[in-house]
Amino acid sequence: MNELQYYQELLKCVRCGACKALCPTYSSALDETMGARGRIAMLGALREKTLAPTKRLSDKIFSCILCEACKDLCPTGINIPETIYHGRIKLKEFYRRGHLLRTGVKFSLSRMDTVFSVLRVLRKFFYPPLYKTGRLRYIPEIAPSSFRESAQVYKNTELRNKKNARIALFVGCSVNYLYQHLGDALLRILLTKGYEVVVLKGEVCCGAPMRAHGLEKEAIRLAKKNIGLFNKMRVEAILCMCPTCTMTIKKQYPLLVKDSIEKIMDINEFFIKNNFISGLETTRKVITYHDPCHLRYGLGIKNEPREVLKNIQGIELIEMQDAEECCGFGGLFCLNFKKLSKDIGEKKINSIHNSWADTVVTSCPGCIMQLEDLKRTTNTKINIMHVVEVVDEAMHS
Repeated sequence: MNELQYYQELLKCVRCGACKALCPTYSSALDETMGARGRIAMLGALREKTLAPTKRLSDKIFSCILCEACKDLCPTGINIPETIYHGRIKLKEFYRRGHLLRTGVKFSLSRMDTVFSVLRVLRKFFYPPLYKTGRLRYIPEIAPSSFRESAQVYKNTELRNKKNARIALFVGCSVNYLYQHLGDALLRILLTKGYEVVVLKGEVCCGAPMRAHGLEKEAIRLAKKNIGLFNKMRVEAILCMCPTCTMTIKKQYPLLVKDSIEKIMDINEFFIKNNFISGLETTRKVITYHDPCHLRYGLGIKNEPREVLKNIQGIELIEMQDAEECCGFGGLFCLNFKKLSKDIGEKKINSIHNSWADTVVTSCPGCIMQLEDLKRTTNTKINIMHVVEVVDEAMHS
């Protein structure tokens, strides 16, 4: 978005307030400046110089969780998330609360493996006492090596003489360093179905954390690198288990660099399109499904994960109240705005508890991290699974 487009977007706002209907930060804070309408109004005033760029103003603009729920609600067609991103570029130097994280994000760009190795040691020795005192939120164990440590091609050796379709994985940082068992589960599923699977060492972060902190140039650099790497691949599809990565690549790369990774695909879409679920059966489970914001609002995928779950014998799917509402994670939002993240999350964990399900399933590693944290802080007894784990269990149990 250039400066003229930004100005035109700000001028479109008629202050109707439709965008507040699904805004999680407004629903929690009940403060006009914590909703989409208020943020657009403040950015308009900033551009007209009736508001000064201050720490307080930057906090309000950076407090948007970037869930995308407001995007399709605006009757005048404002692209609210992109307008917020542009506003953050202008205000990032005034955003003191996020200064340390922004510096850390920039530093880690070219040395992610080293950074996560250091974090693994710090987590081992310093995390347990800090977590027990409530000073740190839940953080999963960090793997000793990355999932995509080396470029690999995985094949089902039992199908040696059969020519297999080839799939590539866009692993994403959360699976690469924190939830490697999800990558292993997807590999098992694809190999069982006879696919050849490629994992690329050269993959870099999708750029979402950089954009969230106003680091547009850094995000563009990452986008170009991923596009150059993955568009060389001759594959049937490029699958991703993280909706934030998929949405960033599919919806935001074209805005940033006028290009994208052509065959990127959410895993739920792929399962349904290729009839992966037919004949699967699992031990009896009562499941409720939580919609990740970037899957439902960013990518418009709502029915596919439910179809996956409904078609596995042994699963009873129960809809929780407000399944579409945010869990409060928002990437680095949950670290910068801890209380707000917790308030939003507690409403979600209550909806899960009141569904009487024994398992909550979602399609996002970030949501899993948030739900695990809420489960511990509220003493809620619930199993938490990614949809890939459910399919893997049904296919291989």
